[in-house]
Amino acid sequence: MAFKSLLTATMAASSLLASSTFAVDLGSKTNLAVYYGQGPYQERLAHFCQQSSLDIIPISFVHIFPDQGAGGYPGSNFGNQCSSEVYENEDGVPTELYKDCHQIAEDIPICQAAGKTVLLSLGGATSAYKLDSSKSARDFADFLWGAFGPKTASWGDKPRPFGDAVINGFDFDIEHNGDFGYATMVNRLRSRYREDPGKKYYISAAPQCPPDDKQLAVPIMTSYFDFIFVQFYNTYYCSARSWVTNPRRSEFSFDEWVKVIKRSPNPSARIYIGLAASVNATYDDNYYLSPLEVLPLAATFMTKHPKNFGGIMLWEATYSENNQINGKSYADHMKKILYELSPPPPMTSTSKISSTTSKISSTSISTWTTSTSTWT
Repeated sequence: MAFKSLLTATMAASSLLASSTFAVDLGSKTNLAVYYGQGPYQERLAHFCQQSSLDIIPISFVHIFPDQGAGGYPGSNFGNQCSSEVYENEDGVPTELYKDCHQIAEDIPICQAAGKTVLLSLGGATSAYKLDSSKSARDFADFLWGAFGPKTASWGDKPRPFGDAVINGFDFDIEHNGDFGYATMVNRLRSRYREDPGKKYYISAAPQCPPDDKQLAVPIMTSYFDFIFVQFYNTYYCSARSWVTNPRRSEFSFDEWVKVIKRSPNPSARIYIGLAASVNATYDDNYYLSPLEVLPLAATFMTKHPKNFGGIMLWEATYSENNQINGKSYADHMKKILYELSPPPPMTSTSKISSTTSKISSTSISTWTTSTSTWT
């Protein structure tokens, strides 16, 4: 379906459907999470939301936290999706929080109406963030809820970078400066979620692959996360590449992360195999796996841990789109793998807009299902 027709079909229904009709299947083994916001010369968010392969889209990043941010505000970077205008704080001090992100604001409801779960990702590879106190953690959670959660009269004219659009939750991609305050922040967000009981909100984490990850292992064990997007591509000994190279001797840590989850407040949380979507998506192209290499990896751990395997996570959407293999993006190949390992049930139409989405998905599935793989 062309972008223009998707836009036309969904805009009229998006405000009604986005808030309640669609929710990601927490129990699925075939979800595909794909980060968006840091790709080179990236297309608009809605461009990726027309692709039936994607289920969860974390928008990255809020990469500066209030304790370090200019004017006491957080800072954001969503690539080419915002203008250069920033918010000023109450004293007129310019901050690093981008103000005019109208393309994302327009696209989030379209994505949600197409069945996508849209998260806001915090952190990233930069080291310019940490929480200085428990109060900072609670205050930051309150700011995020006011700025990106449901619009309320009590929030007044405070920042709303995505306008009236409401995200589906928050992703913690914390890679530096320790674990202090994140469990407090998660718990505070959970308490704020209860203010909008008609809508389901989520929290995810994207730890590095060592199971004792210094930033997120403790928060995961002490607070409630829905999805765990483990980055199996930055640390060799526990990486997906190490398993592919030598499964018998690898310290690939999916099993260990299952143990972490089983000791957490949500022992049913789903773990995703996080992969680089192309050779250019990470600092070392050796971490990239071809679809043929991913297939036995996903098959092994989906079979071994059916109650905790959630799917695959990719960094990142634009890198995936630029990595065309036999005419399909890397994300399409990952979804094909997941569906071949665990075929989805037949889709049914519940509304005009969902009928359109189902038709796209079922057509894609029938195209992908083959007796012989043709990946390279």
